[in-house]
Amino acid sequence: MDSGDMSYPWKHDAATAVSSIVDAQEPAVYESFNVTLSRLDGWPTWFPEDLYAYRDEVLNDTWATETARHRAEIAPWTWHHHGAAPFLGSQRAAFVVLIRNRELADFLATMRQLEDRFNRRYHYPYVFLNDQPFTDEFMHTVAASTDSNVTFAMIPREHWSVPQFVDRKEARQARERMGKSGVIYGHSLSYRHMCRYNSGFFFRHPLLLDLDWYWRVEPGVDFYCDIDYDPFEFMARGGKKYSFVVALRELAKTIPTLWDHTLQYMIERNVTSNWMSYFVGRQGEYNLCHFWSNFEIASLAWLRSPAYLDYFDYLDRARGFFMERWGDAPVHSLAAGMLLARDEVHFFDDIGYRHDEFARCPQLDSAQMQLRCRCPRDMENFDSSPGSCLPRWKQLEEGVWTAQDSREALRLVSRGRLEASGLEPPIAAERRRWYNFFGAF
Repeated sequence: MDSGDMSYPWKHDAATAVSSIVDAQEPAVYESFNVTLSRLDGWPTWFPEDLYAYRDEVLNDTWATETARHRAEIAPWTWHHHGAAPFLGSQRAAFVVLIRNRELADFLATMRQLEDRFNRRYHYPYVFLNDQPFTDEFMHTVAASTDSNVTFAMIPREHWSVPQFVDRKEARQARERMGKSGVIYGHSLSYRHMCRYNSGFFFRHPLLLDLDWYWRVEPGVDFYCDIDYDPFEFMARGGKKYSFVVALRELAKTIPTLWDHTLQYMIERNVTSNWMSYFVGRQGEYNLCHFWSNFEIASLAWLRSPAYLDYFDYLDRARGFFMERWGDAPVHSLAAGMLLARDEVHFFDDIGYRHDEFARCPQLDSAQMQLRCRCPRDMENFDSSPGSCLPRWKQLEEGVWTAQDSREALRLVSRGRLEASGLEPPIAAERRRWYNFFGAF
């Protein structure tokens, strides 16, 4: 059956099936918070009692488009709350929140700050995504905490699963090795799903397809400064496509071969860049600098572009999201370095922010900034920390990076790996020692 027209066999006899069907067109009202959750216009609204059997049937069916299949699959767990305030923003944009039900309390504190510091002026909507159904408590508590529109949805199964080209046993063994070696989240499969999802799938979610911009927000983060302008509009008017507030170094053990694959990709696709040198060390290695993606405001059109999707698919096929522990932050950062001009990437210097133990505060060198920001007195500003890559960003001089530079970097990295492993051919090792000796004069 072609289900592109959203038809379902059990709708043909609705009169006899009414006792086992949820009429989702009737809003579910949660009186404790006076919040009404309803279905989205144009989405499926009738479902059998066994929703998981329904989901399996949808996934086994044939669909006219991928979007139609995804909508039908997640429709039973998709709910919307229409906020009381009118939308005052100028861009097709939303806050995107990937979150668990158990993180509700942490997010409520973050949401309160984000509303007070910024969104009470614009009322941009929120989109909440989860690989599990959201609880009633989560949905009506969040909806009651903002006057903006809020939508809750599950993630399509294929976006949060191990692809067929990854050997599950081999991937499990890789996780066990990383866990035993003390790599943070080295043992975790769900963390890998999250990194892969944020790298290559969240922007394909049906709820985001009509949007141009997203602002990623995570539970438990702090916003220290009033934001008295619209960052989405700033990005659009300024020709920006990606932005950040914290730049730091990745844990090398999580991405042993990400740089090798990226260099190889740049060679095969003949990629040139005007600022790729930002990520390169003296011996051609990845210096581990990246933009921390727990805060990012970016163009969804860029992430959906053929160039970005081609890079993601190349990395995905390399299996590093599961065989290693590649994070979405270095993936987004390296993609920006390859595919965007430097002036298309923006550092929001005037946004104070904290995630975990990493925090930054703008320079409070004016009375206006002092009034806008309330940073903790005992806070260590990560911008000036030895681990920050922000100084490198500010001092970066643009220069053309070509496929030949990628070849040379890959050659140096491969040689360095041979030297470190002791597998370098004896004649090459002897030659290198002589070069190093004479190079000292």
